Amino acid sequence: TELTLSTPEPAELRKFYSELLGFQEIPAASDSDGFAFKCGHTRVNFIPGDRDAKYHFAINVHPDQLINAIEWIQSRGVDLINSPEHKGILIDFPNWWAKSIYFYDPANNIVEIIARGALGVVGNTSKFSAQSLVGISEIGIVTDDVPAMREWIATTHGVQGFTRHKNTDEFSAMGDDHGLLLLTQTGRKWLMANFEAKHFPLAITGEHAGREFRMMLP
Repeated sequence: TELTLSTPEPAELRKFYSELLGFQEIPAASDSDGFAFKCGHTRVNFIPGDRDAKYHFAINVHPDQLINAIEWIQSRGVDLINSPEHKGILIDFPNWWAKSIYFYDPANNIVEIIARGALGVVGNTSKFSAQSLVGISEIGIVTDDVPAMREWIATTHGVQGFTRHKNTDEFSAMGDDHGLLLLTQTGRKWLMANFEAKHFPLAITGEHAGREFRMMLP
């Protein structure tokens, strides 16, 4: 429901997310020079921080609107990442029952728009826009000890492993199709990214099993 990330470029991110893509800007989370916007059911806060800060997060889109999302993002002049390995811009995750596209924002965050078959279709709707997106559904958490972080999340917050994924000591997915915490080993590259994963501060507010949980990882 809420995600707070650090960035060296809040002004550039405002131009990108609010002015270019059309997400609704909302009051910043603090009195800083940060920037916040509404992404479906999620509040996203970018606060000034480390000049090297960059993250991976994903946004859910209804499965029958993925083509609309591709046309929308490209119409704004945003380059989708083309993978020679995967032969195009569209990445298929059959085990996850999902398909994704990826792009970089001005702070070099690797952003994914993912269509999950488990989400219902919406059928005939008005013209696709940023407001058509469902909300943030993944956030990458970088750690030196994936099993320990996995156990802490399960014990403290009750969030268990994603049933469509087999967790490993290098990469684990916790949650479900509506929200996933992606735990990755420090130094491991995010899929489609040109950088190795490194930990930067983040805060997460979510809902699981009818209860709210909060995580602050400084």
